[in-house]
Amino acid sequence: MNKKYWLSSCILAISLLAGCAGSSAQNGEDLDVPTDLPPICRDIDFVANPDMREVCGVRKASRHNIAYKNIPQQRYLIKPSETSIVKTNGKLELRFQNSLPINLEGPITNELEFSQEKRLERVKNTYDYFEITPKGSERLRIFKMGIPTDRGNKYDFCFRIPEKKGNDRTRSRAMGVNIELMSCAEFDRIVSNR
Repeated sequence: MNKKYWLSSCILAISLLAGCAGSSAQNGEDLDVPTDLPPICRDIDFVANPDMREVCGVRKASRHNIAYKNIPQQRYLIKPSETSIVKTNGKLELRFQNSLPINLEGPITNELEFSQEKRLERVKNTYDYFEITPKGSERLRIFKMGIPTDRGNKYDFCFRIPEKKGNDRTRSRAMGVNIELMSCAEFDRIVSNR
């Protein structure tokens, strides 16, 4: 009788320990999700659908990467399409299609979450784009993005897209557009004077 009680207690303790040890695997923290997923793979929960991991290039992260927490994490924005925020090594980058990444700084770096559940939610940002051609000068392309955080704050970032001229239009230089940050006060002044 005492042996049966002891055996059932040991089995219960082992199953509890195994359940606790597997909790990080169940929430997807040990998955290395590439930042260049094809559009068909972006809305898949790889914890609930483990059979889709290999097809989409998702793999379990090595113990080395998990220890240093340097696995890139990504969330997509609503506008413009294909735009995302990537967190790697504690830094945030705003990535537009066919352009070089832009570093985001300030309090926003601590207010966006990149868990497996949040990866599936698109960031509901605002996007105001203007093309202005003043008389006697070149075309000016500017836009403002309002990015809400998971803590309820919203941060505005303003950008200028420079014109490509002459040799800058060659294929080797035109592969990545260098979008420039600008102050939102200057953005508002330009838009109000157009």
